[in-house]
Amino acid sequence: MFGLGNKVTPIIGVDIGTSTIKVAQFKRNKNVLSLVNFGVVPVPEGSIEEGKIARGDVISEALSSLLSLHSFVGKRVSASVSGQLVTVKQVTVDEIPRQSLGDIVKWEMEKHISYPIEEAVFDYQVLSRSQTDDGGVKANCLVAAAPLDIVNTLVGVIRKTQLEPVFIEVEPFAELRLVDYVSYKRPDLDAKTIVMVNIGSTITSINVADQSMIRLTRMIPFGGARISQAIASALGVNMERAEELKQESVNVDPDANLEAGTEEERTTSAALPVIDELVLEIRRSLNYYTTRFESDRPLHLILSGGTANLKGVADYIELSTGFTVEMNRLLLDVVKYDPSMFAESYLNEMAPMFSVAAGLSLREFESAAARKRSSRKQVKPVEAGESLLTYRPGSEGLS
Repeated sequence: MFGLGNKVTPIIGVDIGTSTIKVAQFKRNKNVLSLVNFGVVPVPEGSIEEGKIARGDVISEALSSLLSLHSFVGKRVSASVSGQLVTVKQVTVDEIPRQSLGDIVKWEMEKHISYPIEEAVFDYQVLSRSQTDDGGVKANCLVAAAPLDIVNTLVGVIRKTQLEPVFIEVEPFAELRLVDYVSYKRPDLDAKTIVMVNIGSTITSINVADQSMIRLTRMIPFGGARISQAIASALGVNMERAEELKQESVNVDPDANLEAGTEEERTTSAALPVIDELVLEIRRSLNYYTTRFESDRPLHLILSGGTANLKGVADYIELSTGFTVEMNRLLLDVVKYDPSMFAESYLNEMAPMFSVAAGLSLREFESAAARKRSSRKQVKPVEAGESLLTYRPGSEGLS
C-alpha cells in the first residue's frame, strides 16, 4: 500500500466504459474523506470496439480534457479492466508437494478462459485450505484473470495521458470496495449477501459478494443501448432521440398510471420487454447462486450504471425478483462534499454512474475502513488492503 504523505497526491479513479469515461478523486484530512471532484465525458465514436480500446490516442485525448476541465490533483491513477473476457472465479485445487500453487492455479484456469493462458495475466488469493481423507490438502482460491493485451492497452492510454498507473484491477473489486467502505455505517449491509448489478451501455455485470468476498461474477451482453434500440425501432426515431426518450419518458414504476397513447406510455411499452429480459437474467443468476452456495442469507441488490437512473427501475426489479433493491448512492455516505461546488440533487443523480471510479479512488483508504469495521467483523477472509490484479510499476502489465 502507498501511504498518503505531504508529497503524494490522492489516487484518481478512472473508469473507461464503452460509452463514457468516469473519473473520481477523494482526499483525506485526518479521518475525514472529502470529494476533490468527479466528472464524466462521452467516449469518442469508434474509439472502443467490442468492449476493447481501439484508438488509445483518442481515449487519451478525451481523458486528458476531462482531467483538465475538472481540475483533478496529481497524476497517480487507479483504473479497472472489465468485460466478458475478464474472469473472476473461485477454484479448488489439490496442492502438490514441491509444486508452486501459482502454477497449479494457472493450469486450472486454462479450463475457464477462452484465450491461451500464455496471453493472460492472473492473480489469486487463498480463501481457505482443507485436509482430504488421504492426507492431502485442497486450496480454495479466488482467481482473477484478464487478457494481457487489454491490460497493456489500458496502461498505454494512462501513460500517454502523462499519468502514472499505480493500480490496475478488475471491476468487481472496485465496486465491492465502495460497499465495504460504507458498511461500518450501514450494519444492514453486513447482514446480507450483496448483489452489485452494474447496467452499462452494452454489458451488465452481476457480482455477488458475501462477507466482503466476491462469490460469483457474471457478464450479460445487455445494456442501456438495447433499450434505446428498442425505443428507436418502436417509435421510428433515430438513436440520439431514442436515448433522450429513454432518459425522459421511460417510467417502469409499478405504481405509475401511464395514460394510453402518450409518449411516456409508448416509450415505456417499447422499453419494458427489454428490461424484463434483464430481470430474467438477474433472477437466473441469483437462483444459481443460492443453489450453488446453499446460502440462506438475504440477498440485497445495489444498482449502478446510467441505466439504473431510469424512473422506477429499482422498484420494478424489487417487485419482479422479491429481493430488496437500492440505487448505488453509497458515494454520498462515504465522503464529505462542499455544497457550494456540488448540489446534492446532482450528486444523487450522478452517483450510480460512479460506483467503479469511486471504488478505484478509495484504493489507498481501504485499510482505514477495515479498522472501522474491525469492531464488528470477527473475520475478514482477505487481508485488508489487498486486491487482485494489482499493477506493479515498471512491469509490462500485471504480475
